[in-house]
Amino acid sequence: MNEIIPERVKKTAQIISEVSHLNETDMFILLSLLADSKMTNAELAKIMNFKDGNSTAYHTRTMQEDGMIDRYTIVPNWKRVGLPTEFIILAETQNEEQLLEIEKMHVVMADEYASSTGDIVVTPMVSGCIILQDVYYCYGDRQMGVIIGRATSDQDAAVYCKNYLVSRYPNIKVSLLINKYRTISNFFIDKPAIKKLKEIFHIEKSGAPDAL
Repeated sequence: MNEIIPERVKKTAQIISEVSHLNETDMFILLSLLADSKMTNAELAKIMNFKDGNSTAYHTRTMQEDGMIDRYTIVPNWKRVGLPTEFIILAETQNEEQLLEIEKMHVVMADEYASSTGDIVVTPMVSGCIILQDVYYCYGDRQMGVIIGRATSDQDAAVYCKNYLVSRYPNIKVSLLINKYRTISNFFIDKPAIKKLKEIFHIEKSGAPDAL
């Protein structure tokens, strides 16, 4: 759970609200719930200096009705769950036409999988399994597919990338990246990770930059 410091959340809410579709109060609530989705309306009211939780409940309900809050979820500790390897696979082709064909194949496979098996894609491996978290198709300087997931081991991720994907999708070129550590996680700076890294890199003091 991320620590909520009202003054800092308010400052961030002010900056984002100036260029978003939410006012400062709604953005404050949204950021607070992003840090801890289990926070009650009474707890929100306390850190916002509201009289009671009715006001925050109104703002939260309005954001839900307007589609600003899509759903509430959890953040598992995947290492303790038994899927310690977080991987990213970059999938490229020689041209846009080939990538488009792969996109179409993926859409068909995803639709069939959802109809017959379930909404969470799990691929059994010899020594464990792969579970997919996100699949993106990106454009910009280069066009590619991006696959993010969890694996029971680095080896399982490598086999999935180099053998499984290549056999299912022709003309694909893949690159496997294994996550070493995170300094920012789900929009928040990972303070425990930063503390450990400062010890590893022998960093005693740090400044206060306005941006990273």
